[in-house]
Amino acid sequence: MRYSLLSSRVARRPLVRQSGIVLFFALLALAVMSIAAVALIRSVDTNALLSGNMVFRQSATTASNVALEGIAQSIAKNVSLSVSTAHHPGLGYYANCSQFDTQPDALVCDGNQLTTMAWSDGNSSLAPSQTDGNDEIRNGVDRQGNEIRYVVERMCNYSDAEIADGAALSDASRCMMASSPSNGENCSHNISNIELFKRCIASSDSPLYRVTLRIAGPKNTVTFLQTFISN
Repeated sequence: MRYSLLSSRVARRPLVRQSGIVLFFALLALAVMSIAAVALIRSVDTNALLSGNMVFRQSATTASNVALEGIAQSIAKNVSLSVSTAHHPGLGYYANCSQFDTQPDALVCDGNQLTTMAWSDGNSSLAPSQTDGNDEIRNGVDRQGNEIRYVVERMCNYSDAEIADGAALSDASRCMMASSPSNGENCSHNISNIELFKRCIASSDSPLYRVTLRIAGPKNTVTFLQTFISN
């Protein structure tokens, strides 16, 4: 029996040109995902930087507490009441409180240049070397690498001319005095009795000193701390 070859025809469909709309949406989704990934990375980096800055700030605060003790001892030892009426820039000490004002002649004593000026050996001093437990300061630098500088200002509104003339005595009418009188009266800066407050000021012979610390740490971290001390 002879078999005949059967031939079949395959119907060919005409080619349809693709418009590429699927590729467009795929690329759009990829771009959105890329932007979201970059935003997530930036958010993580920002949180890490904030956490690091908080650690650096805490480190600077710890160092400042130790530095303040050494500064108070240094000032008490080297700047007595008899020599406190003159500037001692080498010790970071100034006999008036307007030295770092924008307008020193106005004698406002706001010290608003303390955070903008360039701190150097010419206008400030390094914190004295000392050891307190695990905290140590050597040549103005603590164990965490923070450089600590300070200035001390006597809270008296005398001009530089009066200081140069030797007329800048500790006068209660020109200086903020510590409320530690010898007359036995109970004094406080928060009292409402003005007459008692005036008697407290007049009976004290020790002016207040404003101490400003500048702690420069790693990654350009700068912290300022300000407090008041008295003899």
